[in-house]
Amino acid sequence: MRPQLLIRKIHTWAGLILSIQLLLWFFSGFMMSWMPINEIHGDHLLKAPQPQTANISQFDFSSLTSQIKQPVISIKIKPWLDKTVIEIQTKQQVHLFDATTLTQLSPINEQQVKEVIDFHIISDYSIDTIKNLNETPPEARGRKAPLWQVQLTGPENPRIYVSTTGEIVAKRTDRWRLFDFLWMLHIMDYDERDNFNHPLLYLTALSALMFTLSGLMLIFWAFKRPKSQ
Repeated sequence: MRPQLLIRKIHTWAGLILSIQLLLWFFSGFMMSWMPINEIHGDHLLKAPQPQTANISQFDFSSLTSQIKQPVISIKIKPWLDKTVIEIQTKQQVHLFDATTLTQLSPINEQQVKEVIDFHIISDYSIDTIKNLNETPPEARGRKAPLWQVQLTGPENPRIYVSTTGEIVAKRTDRWRLFDFLWMLHIMDYDERDNFNHPLLYLTALSALMFTLSGLMLIFWAFKRPKSQ
């Protein structure tokens, strides 16, 4: 096979591979930029934030640390629902205590999860089911199990994920799931959806390089071709 024909075939096939991915990049990029990011994050599910203050007074932290019996990394006093709580971070986990009674609140139970939802989620939605998960589902990746999964009834099939210390750590709707699918197409990670370094991306980059080099060679040969007399 003549070199020109081989280069032309490489140019054609590299262009085909590249054009398919370029189409996916343009489509997914346009759709993601068109979708309001605050609605993707599920912020529209939340009630308007209300001013809260933590009642900071003298606390006997020594008694708390003796209860935990683990090296303490940090201690934070903050409002949670309608009370002031103490959050103690250790290497293993986060502990939550009622600042008034010094009783441990974490891991929170199902009734407390309902209180978190009622406190933070707008009244358009109601609770359908509550599950305690020991493994993190794909749509809540990056969050540590165990987690509470709260399925709500209402538009966009929302699910709320609550940590064992009563924090809403993820809000997932059908709009987020569409965005996540488009993100998968955009970065070409069809497994974890958060990896920029994988073989498919390398293949696309190699196709772009081969397409460019073969195109330059074809242009060179076209100019080098002797003109007809």
